[in-house]
Amino acid sequence: MRRFLLCVLFGLLCTTSIAKKKPKGVEIITESKPDDCKEFSEKGDTILVHYTGALESGQVFDSSRATGREPFSLVLGTGQVIKGWEDGLLGMCVGEMRRLIIQPEMAYGKAGVEGVIPGDAVLLFSVELLDLKKRSILSVPQGSGFYTAVGVAVLIGLGAYELYRRAKQETAKPAKSKEHSNTRVQQKKKSKRKD
Repeated sequence: MRRFLLCVLFGLLCTTSIAKKKPKGVEIITESKPDDCKEFSEKGDTILVHYTGALESGQVFDSSRATGREPFSLVLGTGQVIKGWEDGLLGMCVGEMRRLIIQPEMAYGKAGVEGVIPGDAVLLFSVELLDLKKRSILSVPQGSGFYTAVGVAVLIGLGAYELYRRAKQETAKPAKSKEHSNTRVQQKKKSKRKD
């Protein structure tokens, strides 16, 4: 019986410590989604969204729906927005509405935003995807190093071609044998004697 009580007590302590920990990341709650959703947002896509951001207290700190404001456009996966948005907006389709609960680690962290968002604030966003432009197959994400890699490959290719071309020219030149040069020398001597 004593062991049983100790196990129960230990279990209660563990669950209490687990319950006190804040969840990490972003919680995504789909509020509405069209039935005919065919294209989903992914990294590299340009999206247009309406949003409202609030603190846990309910105080709104930013909204694209405010008077005089317009929907917000961004390219997913390029670091234009906080990490919680980057993750929370993936897999959406046009017309979908989501609520994002973003933990501080995925938002502004301990620093917050002076005068707007306190440090360690959990942010609540209501987001509606208005438009989605799929990335082009030929597009390259910014900062990927793609152009640098292509430049290096081109330079290596040009250098290799130049070495190949020179080697080919060297092998194409006829080798002068001793017999060939001796006959020339003899021909020159004969022509001098005739003169």
